[in-house]
Amino acid sequence: MVGTPLAEETGRSLRRARLARALTLKQVGELSAGGFKPSVVAGYERAERTISLERFSELCRFYGVAPAAVLAEIEEAVGGRPELIVDLNRLPQPTASSTSG
Repeated sequence: MVGTPLAEETGRSLRRARLARALTLKQVGELSAGGFKPSVVAGYERAERTISLERFSELCRFYGVAPAAVLAEIEEAVGGRPELIVDLNRLPQPTASSTSG
């Protein structure tokens, strides 16, 4: 998935979510107590690293946005392909320690 249109749009969407909270990459690392390393998040945003659906959901929640909303944004941007529909209700809910770091 690295470097694909889907990965690129996922990265752009994650960057928009981060910037909407006015967070720098360094602040993400600090506020997550190292749970999200700045270099890794930057790699997601540049579509240089793959991100699991679970990690994607954790990062979205850290940014205060619903993962389903971000996925819908990505789906629309890449042409609304049906294979991008994901049932997030089946994901385990993160514990307070996994999102606050």
